[in-house]
Amino acid sequence: MNNITTAILAKKQSDETIQSLPNTSYATQRSFILQCLRKCPHSTLELRALGICSPAPRINELRNKGYVIKTTRRHEYDSAGVIHSIAVYTLLASRNR
Repeated sequence: MNNITTAILAKKQSDETIQSLPNTSYATQRSFILQCLRKCPHSTLELRALGICSPAPRINELRNKGYVIKTTRRHEYDSAGVIHSIAVYTLLASRNR
């Protein structure tokens, strides 16, 4: 992870207490992603650094369950120092129950 991504993630973790994943079931990952997105937007690389290996499928599952999640893009460096156009997810609305 590069210094910019590390700094963003460290700031988010210091501002909010985000618990680590107790297991890697899809349901747990979806719940964890919602916990993160309720606090602030998160990028693919940030979610990966928090233990979500493949955020995009979990985001899609949440959308299918009725959550409104906006995707924007920004440039971030990965752990090898390569810049990528990365998805940034923002929770706009929770599902209707």
